[in-house]
Amino acid sequence: MRRLRICATTLLFISFFVRPTAAGTHTSGFQVKAKAAVLLDVASGRILFQQDATTRVVPASLVKLMTVYLAYDALGAGRVRLNDRVSISKHASRMGGSQIFLREGDQASFKELLLGVAIASGNDAAIALAEHLAGFRAAFVAQMNAKAKELGLMDTRFQNPNGLPGPDQFTTARDMAFLSRHLIRDHPAALQLHSGKAFEYRGIRQHNRNRLLWKDARVDGLKTGWLEKAGFHIVATAKEKEGGRRLIAVVLGARSERDREEIAVHLINYGFKNFHNVQFFSKGDRVKNLPVWKGTEDLLGVVAKEPGIVTIKNGNPQPTLVYQFPAKLVAPIPAGSKVGEALITEESRELARVDLVAMRAVPQAGFLKRLLHSLLLIFS
Repeated sequence: MRRLRICATTLLFISFFVRPTAAGTHTSGFQVKAKAAVLLDVASGRILFQQDATTRVVPASLVKLMTVYLAYDALGAGRVRLNDRVSISKHASRMGGSQIFLREGDQASFKELLLGVAIASGNDAAIALAEHLAGFRAAFVAQMNAKAKELGLMDTRFQNPNGLPGPDQFTTARDMAFLSRHLIRDHPAALQLHSGKAFEYRGIRQHNRNRLLWKDARVDGLKTGWLEKAGFHIVATAKEKEGGRRLIAVVLGARSERDREEIAVHLINYGFKNFHNVQFFSKGDRVKNLPVWKGTEDLLGVVAKEPGIVTIKNGNPQPTLVYQFPAKLVAPIPAGSKVGEALITEESRELARVDLVAMRAVPQAGFLKRLLHSLLLIFS
């Protein structure tokens, strides 16, 4: 009887949140009931599921992911500190929608404002951060769009730091997935910020709007959003209990809070159940020693610039690794310069291409050694 109830519940979920799709539309064979969705493996950067991934959607409070990213850029560069005091302007204090109830003239810490953005989704806190970092809102928005271009977010445009309605503010599920991946990888401390369940300012306690933090132990971020025009959004990231794989599920334009959560969990379960990662090498691993001509040294250590990780669907053939190097390396060779590539394929399909770089510099040798090597090269 219990087994029948479980089957019935599963069928009910499928009928409400997942529908079959036409052949060839999605490799997964299903489609979720939302405007757009993406499932991404963080380590490899491979998209495991996508539906209308490049359809432009009003981002709502997901905009704040970029606000937090730029705040951590500033912290990393030493331009600000977490305990800096930030004076709250009249403009910031008058923001509508979700807020932490800042008052004009308040002296809030930079950390309090960050927490207010990440946990309580405070529109007022986002404006206060922007004004503190850039002087005025328009300058900060210009930085947001410049960073979006730098990160390769080609279908995203920001018009404010908090996600309140703008006439030409848009993003896509794909861009939000990759922005979130950059945030997690470039600023790991931001993930801890977004995993907080509650925030209190001036005696007003608010809970994180990402209710999956309570419902699924694997989920530890990142952000939700809602506008009447946009629908219900969520960017949920989850870490596998065993193995440590991390996924990002982006759901845009769901019909309700419950729907966006159920769809996100369904995508996360799909990714953990049906895919696995294969790692050939880590960032900085020495993968080869190559001969060098006309240099002060005869061998050059070659290291990987990035990890060699790919995501494979369960049951597929194991991927193949091939190193590609020039026929001859001739000094001088600067440290960190590209000297080759590692190509990872699955049945002739390219999965990843990683630059291989010089472990250290190899200067030119003296005249006699260069002359000898020149003659050897001619006669070889």
